[in-house]
Amino acid sequence: MAWRPDHPVMLPNGRLVCSTRGLVICHYCTVDYSFMDESETVRMMIRRIPIKMAPPLNVFAAGPERRVGTKRTFPTKFKPPNQSDTPESLFPLGRSEMASPPVYRFIHRNDNNQFLIYTDGACLDNGGVNPRAGCSFVYRNSTSDPQVCGYVDFPLEKQGPTGIQQPQTSNRAELRAVIAALRFRYWLGEGCTCLVIATDSEYVVEGITKWVKGWIRNNWKTKVGAPVKNQDLWKCLLGEVKRRNEEGMQIQFWRIPREWNTEADQRAKEAANKAASQKFEDILGLLV
Repeated sequence: MAWRPDHPVMLPNGRLVCSTRGLVICHYCTVDYSFMDESETVRMMIRRIPIKMAPPLNVFAAGPERRVGTKRTFPTKFKPPNQSDTPESLFPLGRSEMASPPVYRFIHRNDNNQFLIYTDGACLDNGGVNPRAGCSFVYRNSTSDPQVCGYVDFPLEKQGPTGIQQPQTSNRAELRAVIAALRFRYWLGEGCTCLVIATDSEYVVEGITKWVKGWIRNNWKTKVGAPVKNQDLWKCLLGEVKRRNEEGMQIQFWRIPREWNTEADQRAKEAANKAASQKFEDILGLLV
């Protein structure tokens, strides 16, 4: 039987989880495998289930339906308590017991429900004759296990979320990395009620928390009347913010210095050298 995104997968301990997010209880997939336990009867039943083991960590599949945001829901900026605070000091690696199995994330030192993800985008020959863009986000530390690398990197697709061919630029790659990070996992199911996106991109942080409000009021036109660039990605990002807000999870953006974002930056540049796919696709995380 070929693996499909809507099928459950079996963990090494015999537990069943949804295949797209690796959760025992998943509101997106509307499944609840919490009835499974470690009894001998259940283990015997599990062995008879014709099911494939989970595929590799990051797979391309269909996530929740992408939405277009509205003018009523916007993210906010994250403000660290102290000027000296860095992502590393404020969000050390922590363990969340809400997921099954438990996961390691960058978790606020004083708030177990606040996670942080680093994102970045890069474009080789940006504005030139052969631009090649890459995206990356880092959601935990890497380990010796190749299935738990802690980051995702991928080349920017040639098409946007609407299926229309789009240019390869660093701005698009930076926006795309954030969208991918938000759709990678069902973060709320891991105990995250506030997700902080840490990026060195002024374009992303100011755009999604401030500039986009004026663009919407002006029917997606700039002050000089020109169409706003990357509307497809801005609208897609707003849609993800709205979805998370409805589910009870806030999204915040923290603009950090480039030297605090070195891993995501490096991974994005490496991804820019990979062959880009034509179609805009989700990247879903399994068992991480």
